[in-house]
Amino acid sequence: MHGSFGEDGVIQSILSKNNIPFNGSGEKSSRNCFDKSVTKEIVMNQGVLSPKYYQTSSNTCNDHLDFKSEKYVVKPNSQGSSVGFNVIDNFENLNDAIDIALDFDNSVLIEEFIDGREITVPILGNEPLPVIEIEPKSGIYDYKSKYTAGESKYTCPADLTLEKYQFVQDCALSVHKMLKCDVYSRVDFKFKDDNFYFLEINTLPGMTETSLFPMAAKRHGFSFKDIINKIIKLSLQK
Repeated sequence: MHGSFGEDGVIQSILSKNNIPFNGSGEKSSRNCFDKSVTKEIVMNQGVLSPKYYQTSSNTCNDHLDFKSEKYVVKPNSQGSSVGFNVIDNFENLNDAIDIALDFDNSVLIEEFIDGREITVPILGNEPLPVIEIEPKSGIYDYKSKYTAGESKYTCPADLTLEKYQFVQDCALSVHKMLKCDVYSRVDFKFKDDNFYFLEINTLPGMTETSLFPMAAKRHGFSFKDIINKIIKLSLQK
């Protein structure tokens, strides 16, 4: 399940109250991780780098934005799959992008754009899986790039120095733990100037033929059946 009701703690709450086992993170963790501003505040308070941001529910925030960026990322604060997501390079277009995001949520996140490499780290249990680099053909990892075969190039394991590779794996696992996630997740970063910037965490990573979690697991030696069995086993143990 993805998006509202599936990832935001609602179905998790219903299942918990009815004593029905389910896979993945619990109600509170799911709710926090679906709220991008809450997630960023938690990890940034723990010293993890993340793009500067501003949260708003209005398209008249120009006078209140307290940072400047060559480009801005505008997206719904609580949504998945990059719906309502835009990157703009003209400050004058900011309000239009906010209006689009407000079609999907009543709160919008405006972030500085980090022009770096797209890096993601899946977590299974308490173990980071192989790191993946994403190279979208369009230059922006949007909905089309995520769900259309051939629209993105994936390198697994990512071409990083051993030091940086281990660092981002350790950082992803730390984020997973500090957000109190359970069983599995996928942590997204931008890599620029030798620094990793946390973007967001996915508490129910995609499992389609173009999804990243199965790709990393396969590289690690897990078949798709192995992944499902391990997720079920870990979920029943929590």
